[in-house]
Amino acid sequence: MEQEVLTYQQVLNLIKETRESQREANEMYEKLSQETDRKFQEIANRFKTTEKLVDKVSRDIGHLGNKFGRFNEALVIPPLEKLFREKFHCKKIAPNFKFFMNGDSFEIDMFAISDVAVYVVEIKSNFSGDDLKQLTKQVQKVRKYDKDFPNRAIYGVIVASEYDKEHIDKLYQKGIYFISISDDLVKFELPENFVPKEW
Repeated sequence: MEQEVLTYQQVLNLIKETRESQREANEMYEKLSQETDRKFQEIANRFKTTEKLVDKVSRDIGHLGNKFGRFNEALVIPPLEKLFREKFHCKKIAPNFKFFMNGDSFEIDMFAISDVAVYVVEIKSNFSGDDLKQLTKQVQKVRKYDKDFPNRAIYGVIVASEYDKEHIDKLYQKGIYFISISDDLVKFELPENFVPKEW
């Protein structure tokens, strides 16, 4: 078999063709690279837009939840005031009561005072175990900082429309009053062996 000998011109043509193919491959790679970069940028922009939308929706839901909570409180306050006047003989009742003590401030959904006791009331749409911790902290703050009621017992009260029976049993075990909100609006019942906790 004879081996074909390439002429100088043929070698130059092969080099030229190889360079041309290499140039075309580079151009194609450059175009693909630019297209990929453009698509990644597009995706990144979509993610940013989605993130902003999710943040806005989260804020809106938070505001709506706060408004619903305030609405719920507004519906419940008048019957609660009546209940605290009649059952606990409270003479002073203040919804959304703010305390300012030692540079600290906190708000209680309702604060009720009788001749012998003070009631710290938390109103919840949906009662969870964490709400008990919050109430306990508030009752302890009132006892620690407010010296206006040295001879009065302080009691904790949870008011809720949605709750788990287990959580309510725990409230009673800890001596916390519970008032449910239903179609009759407020309903106050205690188990026979219930003893309120005095702080």
